[in-house]
Amino acid sequence: MRRSVMGLIAGGMALVAIAGLAGWLYERPTTIQVAVARDTEEHRVIVAASQVMARQREKIRIRVMPVDHATASAAAIDSGDVDFAVVRTDIALPKTGQTAVILYRSAAIIIAPSGSPLKHATDLKGKRIGFLQPGSGAMASLDLLERLLTYYGATAETTPRVQLKFDELHDAFASGRIDAIVAVGPPGSGAVADVVNAAAAAGEGAPVFIPVTESKALAQLSPAFETVVVPRGAYGGAPALPAEDIETVAVSTRLMARSSVRDSLVGDVTRALFSERPAIAAIAPLANRMEAPATAKGSAIPVHPGAAAYLDGEEETFFEKYSDFIYIGAMLLSVLASAAAGLLSRLDSSRRMRTEALIANLLEHLASARGAHTPAELDTLEVDADRILVDALQSDNAKAFEAHRVTALGLALDQVRLAIRDRRGAIQGETYPAAREKSRIVSGE
Repeated sequence: MRRSVMGLIAGGMALVAIAGLAGWLYERPTTIQVAVARDTEEHRVIVAASQVMARQREKIRIRVMPVDHATASAAAIDSGDVDFAVVRTDIALPKTGQTAVILYRSAAIIIAPSGSPLKHATDLKGKRIGFLQPGSGAMASLDLLERLLTYYGATAETTPRVQLKFDELHDAFASGRIDAIVAVGPPGSGAVADVVNAAAAAGEGAPVFIPVTESKALAQLSPAFETVVVPRGAYGGAPALPAEDIETVAVSTRLMARSSVRDSLVGDVTRALFSERPAIAAIAPLANRMEAPATAKGSAIPVHPGAAAYLDGEEETFFEKYSDFIYIGAMLLSVLASAAAGLLSRLDSSRRMRTEALIANLLEHLASARGAHTPAELDTLEVDADRILVDALQSDNAKAFEAHRVTALGLALDQVRLAIRDRRGAIQGETYPAAREKSRIVSGE
């Protein structure tokens, strides 16, 4: 019985240890690798997020994996080198990537100096269009520029593309080297504002903002594009720049996850980024533009199910995720417990039977001792009684004895020894006090 109790205690402690280990594994921080183009605004956001999550002891930790450009970042997901990457929709979209978070949206702003006759994107054909080279702040990728101008029939032969450094911008406008420039960046951002100010200084007046009124059509032609409205006064209020809302085309920079990444992990990453956004923005202000992707089914750029579950408030709790395993585990434990109980019962029954057999054997020796005729028979019975005692005192048997069985065994053993002694005395002609008294009475002494 004592061994059974100890076994149950040990089993309970094992279950507690297993539960503790499971809880530790569940709460242990998970480190994700994020590929991002180095020396970019989004790189600064991801680095800031990594610092904040480590400081706040979030469940998610970020290891930044810098790459040379956004195309390499997208390729890192498709190759399986990383599970997460920052990509820009107009530069490269991974085939196996799904959106977790939109870090920011960038509007394509077309600007001409004051007094320019350009009023609409269709007027760009035949003009010299500038764009800033990489590393110049507000940057339009050549691919975006080509798609935009090609849509309006402005081929490279008819409409030259002129690459500029930022410090060349004023002279390029003033000298007529370019007629307009396309800058890409978040509406109201400082980088695009610098381009607006350069155009204003070169034209000695408020620059002309050229709308892309066909942005919805462009968005339907390519999932890379979206339509956006730049609000009046986004780049200054006296005078308001632009003077009225401007419709244009936009692209987005997104944190994407490989589609095979488990939903719970992507949900945790999305939650951590939004919950820590104020702290991240204190280091990298661009994080204030972080926003949730639309979770409607059929989106041109799919949203990861894990992010969608978090954003829609449909995340499963721990018990909902693992309820099947918990129920199956409980059933298995119940079966194992029943089997263990049955085995213990059989062991106890076997030991009880062994004890009863020893007592029955002693009772047989008791009868044999009373009927013995020679000292040799008694010697044999005494040796057998000693053997039974040794057998009973062996560790496995002794531990199985219950108190009343120990008493019964001791009583039977005492009776056997007493019977052997009495019978031996009788055979040898010896009488004990009770026998001598009976003899005197019979003889009349």
